Amino acid sequence: TMSTELERIDEEELLLIISGLGMPQEPTPENPEPDYWVSDECRECLSDLQRYLRRDNPNTMAFHRALGGWRVVQAHLLPILAKSGHDPKLVFSVLKIVVKLTMKPEQLGARMVEHLAEKKTPDPLVGKQLDELRDHHRAYKRAFLRPIASVPNMDAMGVLVRILSTPVAKAEANRSDEDTMLIELTLALLLNLLHTAPPDAPPPVPGKDAAARQDSVVLRQLLQRMHEEHAIDLLLYILQSVEDSPSHRNWNLTLLEIMYYVLSSHTPAQIFGAAADAPPTGAGAAADADDADAD
Repeated sequence: TMSTELERIDEEELLLIISGLGMPQEPTPENPEPDYWVSDECRECLSDLQRYLRRDNPNTMAFHRALGGWRVVQAHLLPILAKSGHDPKLVFSVLKIVVKLTMKPEQLGARMVEHLAEKKTPDPLVGKQLDELRDHHRAYKRAFLRPIASVPNMDAMGVLVRILSTPVAKAEANRSDEDTMLIELTLALLLNLLHTAPPDAPPPVPGKDAAARQDSVVLRQLLQRMHEEHAIDLLLYILQSVEDSPSHRNWNLTLLEIMYYVLSSHTPAQIFGAAADAPPTGAGAAADADDADAD
């Protein structure tokens, strides 16, 4: 395995927990499609994983960085999410961890950001660790643009939209607390994935400009996937009922920030152009995203 800065006992226990989640299944002559086997101990292992993340050292975020380096979201959590569609409690447990791991790097590493801003001679290791969190965040975003390798015909964004659409389709009066929490978690995850440096951010430091350009491309690709999977339609539906719905009103800041990223991925001219040319079917949004990718 990849080397980490964890104590040996923590590293061994974390690896044991991860192996207890389940494992990808290689294709066989009897089952030619790859698959993912969800372990009977999966629930307990998810609880253990949450416990580790809660007690991570805010000055190093070593557990979060180790899970990013081991690609636990891509190799285990997304396949489990795809396979647990009929088990809302399992979906809820997995989503909580994915939301935590995909948090904005500057929010996740807030103590590290403070150290770099306040110290006259900041520790270069802290800067390196914060960059590592940023790299993992980029990898998580890209995972939502691809099919899930070990679950045939499933892709991460499609799975996310299915999780969101089921409780949203219910009348608000008929939603359980669990339904409401699922919507809240899914919106939080979408916001985490769309997080990108704003257009007016200070220019990247030398050597990081290619990554910054790539971030803009990935943001537009994510929005294109969201459009294809009708996630944008779902968001608009929720937005339209914010005034009349107490629970929807609780999400207004999350929704506002999501819409900020949607709009910041295009120039004002592209947005106004799309609005002027948009046919009634809403196909203009897809064309606009294609134009943006061509830029």
